[in-house]
Amino acid sequence: MSDAALITAIYDSYDALKPVLPQAGADVEWIVVTDSVPDAEQAQGWTVVHEPRPGVHPNRAAKHPKYEPWKYTDAPVSLWVDASFRVVSTQFVVEATAGLTEAEPIAQFVHPWRDCLFAEAEESARLAKYVGEPVLEQAESYRQAGHPEAWGLWATGVIARRHTAAVRELGARWLHETYEWSFQDQISQPFALRETGLRPTALPGMHLATPWLAYEGSARHG
Repeated sequence: MSDAALITAIYDSYDALKPVLPQAGADVEWIVVTDSVPDAEQAQGWTVVHEPRPGVHPNRAAKHPKYEPWKYTDAPVSLWVDASFRVVSTQFVVEATAGLTEAEPIAQFVHPWRDCLFAEAEESARLAKYVGEPVLEQAESYRQAGHPEAWGLWATGVIARRHTAAVRELGARWLHETYEWSFQDQISQPFALRETGLRPTALPGMHLATPWLAYEGSARHG
């Protein structure tokens, strides 16, 4: 069994697969879940899980390994990294997972601009990426359910987790919300976190300015 798994997903060729970077101090399994099959050169170092989901929007399909990484690895700890990032530090896995405990089993970067899912929904409603997605209706549903303003908001491109029972419950609830409502996971995560009694500890810095990663998203992220 590996010490940890680093997991990403690519659907509809949304991003290019970045090369693996061997990590110091940990046996790390690199896993990519995808609806295509990378060529041998691209896949070097990655365990490729070919998992097409016909009829499912690519943005939703990619949420399955993002929310429930334990279904793809036996490792007790995982790091989700959006495929738009390249790992550039050999210390990334050890440092990002160092603070995980049974009591505090999840860590993320705090959202750099907002601290509220309601504000995030307002911003998301203006973006072409979410045209047709019920982001405002979703937020209003959470308001009616009693979710408070300014409860917290986290960037979801990097998620460190210990696979505890509570974290597994979070994954199932988060996935449910993503199929019930929009695929904008920064809106649904705070609600799912609060419902399961979890709150991420803060990773240092911000996801777009960290010595661990380099952002190399495709033009489709626009």
